[in-house]
Amino acid sequence: MAEKLDRRKAKTKQHLYQALMSLLAEKSADTITVTEIAERANVNRGTFYLHYKDVADMLQQLKDEVCEHLSERIEKLNLADAMRYADMEEPYPVSVKLFEEIANHAEFLRLMLGPGGDLTYVIRLRELFTARMYHNLQLNMPDKLSIPMDYLVAYLTSANFGVVLHWIETGMSIPPEKMAKIMSSTVNFGPLVTLGIRQAP
Repeated sequence: MAEKLDRRKAKTKQHLYQALMSLLAEKSADTITVTEIAERANVNRGTFYLHYKDVADMLQQLKDEVCEHLSERIEKLNLADAMRYADMEEPYPVSVKLFEEIANHAEFLRLMLGPGGDLTYVIRLRELFTARMYHNLQLNMPDKLSIPMDYLVAYLTSANFGVVLHWIETGMSIPPEKMAKIMSSTVNFGPLVTLGIRQAP
């Protein structure tokens, strides 16, 4: 019985999610009402309030859930391992899992990170990449740096996050395995070597 109720609850939340996504594609989040979501999900308002306090609470819960899922993948990224896979010209498995996770939340991320999305959420996700990049570089950092660490982190984070955004915006036509290979190759060899404009030193 409990399993049946859990399935029903999950199904209802999925309907509410789909309703919110369709509304966000039409209008800004602050103009969406509980009534609109309930009507589009074909449930009553009381059912909505069994799961969320209001529209803002629903949106915040979704943001937190997606962020948590992505954070779990990002935390496993290891620069040394990524370089090893780049040298073998193979996709880095942890990056593949990250791109697969991004694909699982593609509709939500496209709306949140797009032109009419939430800038604070963009910053929040970018900071996940930044924190992990700092950690990885500190583990692999030589005694002397040719450029300041914060500039290096800013460059690498912006490049990687930009690639992720572009992948989402362009409909994710490239599979996760190839995206992982693009990411690790670009980080390891730089854009000019990756493009074949110059040879690796």
